[in-house]
Order: sequence, then C-alpha cells, then structure tokens
Amino acid sequence: MAIGITVITTANSARRFLQTDEAAIEQTLDSLRRSSQMFAGKPLIVGSEAQTEVFARASIACLEFAAAKDLSVYVASPLKLQLTVLTPEQLAEPFSGWFEGERFKVRIDFFFTGGHVLHTLAEGVRKAALAERLMNLTSFLDRPVMNYRLAQGGVGLMNPATITRFVIFPGTDDLPRDAWLGELA
Repeated sequence: MAIGITVITTANSARRFLQTDEAAIEQTLDSLRRSSQMFAGKPLIVGSEAQTEVFARASIACLEFAAAKDLSVYVASPLKLQLTVLTPEQLAEPFSGWFEGERFKVRIDFFFTGGHVLHTLAEGVRKAALAERLMNLTSFLDRPVMNYRLAQGGVGLMNPATITRFVIFPGTDDLPRDAWLGELA
C-alpha cells in the first residue's frame, strides 16, 4: 500500500509526498485517527533522506491523503455529512441540488485564505429541528477540522480556520434571523 500526501497551504501552494514504508503509513493512519487535532499544536514535519519540510499548522488549508484503501474509516464525520471533491468533469456539468424530507444533496464551494478553492458535493441527513439546522450552518467554521473524500480515493482534511467563506448551491431557506438577504449582483 502507498499513500500520496498533499499539503495545500494558505499561500495556495501544494507540496506532494509519497509514503510506501509500512511503518510510516501506520504513523500517518494514527494521525488520521486523531484528525480533530490535526491543525493544532506542533508544526507538521515531513522528512526523508533527501530533505525535511516543516509546515506551520495554522498555514495549512488542506491535507489530502490519496490511497486505494478506504481511509474514511480513520476520520470521524460529526455532522452526518459526506463531502466529496468534485472532478473537473462534474464541475462542468449543470448542478441540481435538493432538500427533500430528511435528506439533502448540495454543492458547497470552500474558499481559503490565499486563493485555494475546494468544490464539493455534500450529501447527508437534514436535522428535523430548525434550530439544529441553523446550528450546523453557523458553527461550521468553528470546528477544528472538516473531512472530505477525494474523487480518486482517499480522504482530505480542511482547516476551517483558513476558510474565508463557503457557498451552498442551491441556497437554503433556513437562514438565521440576522442574515442579510440579497441576490448576487
């Protein structure tokens, strides 16, 4: 097994690394198990015989772990929400999302400090109580980490502290009372 690791920074640069050593892979999987702490604490260090790179965790927008093995079992999804990165082909197609009963399917585009954009398909269970739906919408950026699936296999972790905004398509009627109403000009 191998894991391809991509570190996307708030400078909108991506550094890619490959792990093939079983002990190194196990250490990475252990880090995924503790993913809620991924963007806090000590710097992230990725080293090899050729070089060592050190990343300030606060400057990491996303971490992606590509693998043939299903890595989603190593990360928790507290919102009962599944985010999957859209492929360029899916982005080119017209999107028609929906909110039906207890389920929903929407597109969410995440915009990060430095210009990185993550286009995702979001599917999940819609909370029955309006207060719970509003809480999910307004507390999204307060979470320590949000995970997503990679289209080609694997998982990603986004650092909500580096998200400048996110856009939900289609819009939702469940807005907080203090939300501003307005159409895009």
